[in-house]
Amino acid sequence: MSYVYYEDAQGEVSIRIPKENYIGCIQCNVPREIQWPVEYLRALRNPHGVARLKDIARGRKRVVILVSDYTRAVPAKMLLLPLVDELHQAGISESQITIIIAGGLHRPSTREEIARIVGNDWDKRLTVVNHNALDSDRLTFLGKTKRDTPVWINSLVSESDLCIALGQIEPHEYAGFTGGRKSILPGVSGEETIRFNHSPEMIEHPLAKPGMLEGNPVHEDMVECALMAGIDFIVNVVLNRDLKTIGVFAGDMLEAHSKGVDFVNSFSRVEIPTQPDIIITTPGKPLDVDFYQSLKALIAVDAIASPETIVVFYSSCQDGLGSMGREMLKAFRGVVTPEEVETRVRSNYIVQMDHAFLLSKILQKGIKIIAYSPNVPVNIIKEMMIPADSVQEGLDMALQLSKKKTPRVLVYPEAQRTLPFLTKDASNSL
Repeated sequence: MSYVYYEDAQGEVSIRIPKENYIGCIQCNVPREIQWPVEYLRALRNPHGVARLKDIARGRKRVVILVSDYTRAVPAKMLLLPLVDELHQAGISESQITIIIAGGLHRPSTREEIARIVGNDWDKRLTVVNHNALDSDRLTFLGKTKRDTPVWINSLVSESDLCIALGQIEPHEYAGFTGGRKSILPGVSGEETIRFNHSPEMIEHPLAKPGMLEGNPVHEDMVECALMAGIDFIVNVVLNRDLKTIGVFAGDMLEAHSKGVDFVNSFSRVEIPTQPDIIITTPGKPLDVDFYQSLKALIAVDAIASPETIVVFYSSCQDGLGSMGREMLKAFRGVVTPEEVETRVRSNYIVQMDHAFLLSKILQKGIKIIAYSPNVPVNIIKEMMIPADSVQEGLDMALQLSKKKTPRVLVYPEAQRTLPFLTKDASNSL
């Protein structure tokens, strides 16, 4: 028997796939890396929908800059120097600037992580704080959205008179796309705000899916919350698989984000001409930090999976389940069927169970998931999926479990960066 050998981008995994089963590897063709810092400075000096930052900032007294946490690859340390220079030109001193790590309900970033995130000694020169969604004493209530989401926002944001947000734009499992308004919700929102926005009723809406903004209740609620809180200026980047910047969009929260979304849409839609029976996927960096974040890749391939599909899923997960994953696991403990998981989530919902809810929906379709993660104990994986001791063992198990005589194997790394869809012919073959 002849084989195709696949090695992942990090060189950590090598898989031997029978040639008769292999139908390809999805590699999204993305635009070139931008010329840095020339193109970034051009975007900063020619923002979408608003005046230049140095003009907006004149006369402001208290400035907050929202940056992503350790689970995202936003190159904040590269973005901050020109940004702070604009503020200096407006007469704003470093003592007037506070950086907030906008991590929503994620665990706080460590001092070492903060140093890596902001770089250039900004962690020593500027005030840098972790947002705490559970600290009610540091939250301010702004009212309710049209969907009755109570808007609790970090008080440093509500008390500032200039709010700048740095983020990344890519497809998101139920908000349509990341970036823009997400720096506020969930970034610097209170737990109750996030729980309402991420509720089962919101995330199971048929338009709450990757690549969809129009009519998406999660997105629209996020926008309303962000407008209430106020973002004066955003800088959002688009990254390739090597985490290099291929696009940068600055300016008004809505207009600059929309331009970035259009850019991502121009290359991220991936046409799958053949229905795969087995899909091999992994999230890549930085989402491979923990099991909860890693599930984004798994959720992404649901769009091209049939009830008989087997997904081989792997991730290094150096933080194990992660702070969100420990709560997610509770939804699976002691239950037998994915329907029971859904019932438990609905009756005892907390935000950390959003991925448990989505995973239960995938499993209810009949999709089998075989998972390998060297830093998550096998007995824990077994609560949710079929464990394997290696990716190769996972594939070998999938080939045996498949009901097809010659199951078609598709390798699809970092599926969450793309918007996959089946062609009409492939759909009709189901």
